[in-house]
Amino acid sequence: MRIKLTNPSLFIDEITYKSRLNIKDFSKKHNINYSNLKQWRRGEKTFPDKVFKKLLIYSPRKNYWKSNAEILNDNWGNKKGGENSNRKNNGEKRMKYARKFRKITEVNIRLNKNFCEFYGALLGDGCISKYKDKKNNEKFVIMLSGNKKLDWKYWRYLKELLSKEYGLYSYYYEYKDKNSCVLFIRNKCLCLELNNNFKFPIGIKYRELKIDKKIIDLDWEIKKLVIRGLFDTDGSVYGKRNESYKYPIISIKSKKEGFLQQIKDLLNREGYPAYISGENVSVRGKKNINRWFSDIGSSNERNIKKYEYWRRNKFLPPNILGS
Repeated sequence: MRIKLTNPSLFIDEITYKSRLNIKDFSKKHNINYSNLKQWRRGEKTFPDKVFKKLLIYSPRKNYWKSNAEILNDNWGNKKGGENSNRKNNGEKRMKYARKFRKITEVNIRLNKNFCEFYGALLGDGCISKYKDKKNNEKFVIMLSGNKKLDWKYWRYLKELLSKEYGLYSYYYEYKDKNSCVLFIRNKCLCLELNNNFKFPIGIKYRELKIDKKIIDLDWEIKKLVIRGLFDTDGSVYGKRNESYKYPIISIKSKKEGFLQQIKDLLNREGYPAYISGENVSVRGKKNINRWFSDIGSSNERNIKKYEYWRRNKFLPPNILGS
């Protein structure tokens, strides 16, 4: 038997990304013919059943690819060329799997914790860009950027969150000449949904940056994840030298004064003594920091490690993560 996928390049890209290897190194490590692997990726050849099962082991979305795999007989090509009935059946199968694939790209946003955490991260270190390709087609891309030494695990977490919640593929890239990384999400539907229904700006965001009223009206148990996403991207936890680093401070930074006021108001309503100082909204004090991490929490390892360090040592000096 042979396996045909609607999007074989995405399948190969996902398994090589998960292994943190390029295609050539992946083929060497797992003893798979490099030339064949490239042809399977381009869709020039269908996958032998044994090879597909072997590759599936390394996929982060095993169930998705299993359900979207079209099973063909070994001589499917000859039969396809000689029998009209088979051409019709194959055409129906292709349409069936194409419809399944389109459903994955149709983003239905639910106002739940997963969306709020992603939305908060986007408000922090994200943007939506619009451009035209060589054929003058309008394209959209979401980009979230961060520190490649400290944030790469967090971007992997967001990548898995997007895959789980929307079935979306995102691409993670590290710059070789600087300490930065980017998560790319190329999905026009999601971009337009964020712009039309949540007023997230396309292009330079700071003039129009704000938390949409739909989010503000949610229960705290859901919308607090927006604060977590902001904290994990544009936030930090630190101590001051003149206080011997004993009193931790949580701070979220933004250039937009009205946006900072929204964050402060949300925190104040829940009893957090948040205040604005310059381009930061901050919360300080031992009890408040403990409450923050048990209530709002963090999904970014750099924040969690700093908090745990302070809990163990009762002070929080700079550069404990080596950056």
